[in-house]
Amino acid sequence: MDLRARRGGSCPLSLAWRPRPARRLRALSAALAVAVGAGPALAQPAPAAAEGAAPAEEAPVSETTRQVARLHFEKGLALLREEAWGPALAEFLLSRKLYPTRAATNNAAIALRKLQRYDEALEMFETFLRDFTMSAAERAVAQREIAELRALVGTLDITNAEPGASIVVSGEERGQYPPVKPIRVAAGAHVVRVFKEGYEPVEVRVYVAGGQTVTVNAKLRRLVRSGRLRVVERAGKTVDVLVDNVVVGQTPWIGTLSVGDHMVALRGEGKLGTQPTAAPVKPQELTTLSLLAEDLDASLRVDPTPPGASVWINSVNVGNGVWLGRLKAGAHRVEVKADGFVSEARTVTLQKGQRQGLSLALERDEDAEIWRKPPKITLEASASFLVAPTFGGDVASACGSGCSSAIGLGGLGTIHGGYELGSGLGVGIELGGIVAAQQLEERAAELRPIGYRDPLGGAASDALRLGGFLAGATFGYHLGEQYPALLRLGAGVLVGEVRDERTGRFRTTQGAWFNTYPVVDFASATYFYVDPEARLGVRLGERWELSASVKLLLLIGLSKPSWDRTIELAASTDGIGTYGQESLMGDVVLMIAPGASLRYQF
Repeated sequence: MDLRARRGGSCPLSLAWRPRPARRLRALSAALAVAVGAGPALAQPAPAAAEGAAPAEEAPVSETTRQVARLHFEKGLALLREEAWGPALAEFLLSRKLYPTRAATNNAAIALRKLQRYDEALEMFETFLRDFTMSAAERAVAQREIAELRALVGTLDITNAEPGASIVVSGEERGQYPPVKPIRVAAGAHVVRVFKEGYEPVEVRVYVAGGQTVTVNAKLRRLVRSGRLRVVERAGKTVDVLVDNVVVGQTPWIGTLSVGDHMVALRGEGKLGTQPTAAPVKPQELTTLSLLAEDLDASLRVDPTPPGASVWINSVNVGNGVWLGRLKAGAHRVEVKADGFVSEARTVTLQKGQRQGLSLALERDEDAEIWRKPPKITLEASASFLVAPTFGGDVASACGSGCSSAIGLGGLGTIHGGYELGSGLGVGIELGGIVAAQQLEERAAELRPIGYRDPLGGAASDALRLGGFLAGATFGYHLGEQYPALLRLGAGVLVGEVRDERTGRFRTTQGAWFNTYPVVDFASATYFYVDPEARLGVRLGERWELSASVKLLLLIGLSKPSWDRTIELAASTDGIGTYGQESLMGDVVLMIAPGASLRYQF
């Protein structure tokens, strides 16, 4: 495998075993400075001339320990070439624990980054930069790694907790409150648990963005209902006692806990410990656990999805979120559960000395109650701009050659109240007002003088204006969360009137032209309407929603408005005349209404 820099760098990293200068002569005489890898770097260069620096006060490391450390380092290199990041990391960390070197630290940081454990990778790169000397080029690459990782790492700010309370983040202990340094975590979801004996634990799921700080209010409340738990090691060994993944003391231990089931484990030096054990605590009672600490030859890390799902090992609930612990070699049943998801179980067989990771992603249970949204009452206000190609009717149909007709324009405002089911289906009622106007110039028209058989020919200009109120019922489907959409169909009745202000120019029976003075007629209008609508919006907080909409308003005439033919006006030398009866709007009128809506859900 070509272990080159992630950004295409070609500077090689010496994967040689490099002891610290304080023991350089002794190490060289023991032939420990052996190059075990000539391959190029995985991430950053480490020239052969660069040596680590060790504090003079460190206790000397035995020759045997250095040899064992080098063997683990070489195993890590082999695993690194196979891209087995998890096992390689374990070898590098063990090598560092025995005898810290620059190469082991550098490669451990690389493996951590590959495993997306960005917070740990950042800390390891900082250790690499702080504790070892290196060339300027290698230092520059390490600094670039640190800058990139800091953009992938956030910080937890724990507040209001009790002094001395233990802090556990995603299954790993992160010290006590108040923490001595910022708690850095990889960007993403985490489960934060804060615990102190005699108090109800606080457990919070948080989502941390890179470079951001998330505050966790961990105010603890004293236990109201509690019981006592006593834990002893059967052989009399003194080991740490873990309750719900938090070290609470050493055996023999007794303490006050909240009522309910708890997870207990023992942990000693090296591999010594016990597998997770269930501990039911009853109110005002003492529960005693007698556990035998033994060597646990394997370890397991469980990463559940969704984050915060409960993890069960051999039918024991070991907590929510990531779990990491030691187990016996052999078969173990791992189960992950979460509300709204289908539980999944897996049998894992661990070999002696094996460190294994297991990721379990649960499938969403669409029939689960948690996903069924409760019904809601909604209230909306909408404003739309109306565009009508034509009002139709006799007036518009008479606009032919020499006539000009403007597009009808206006506005529509509605208020809508509805009841919406959790599925998104909803019904409602709407009330609104409408105003629209259209201008026609020089259309063909006739003026009929009273007492004459033949009409006078000429042209008329009309300024039409529709005004009215509408009321109806709706049926719709609302879907989406952050950017919701709505499809809705409404139907009802529009009741209003049409105003026509008309002027004309006509030829008398003697052939002379004359103009009529403006006259105004009002005609009632009743229409059945249908208004299909589509919306796309954005959610503003928990209850508000702003959306843009397009609505088609289709009017179907029930009582069409017409000009009153009894209105009389001067017909010049031909006496008094009247216009003929004409419909001011058509049987079917289509209007397009783009607009905006503001919705509130109770």
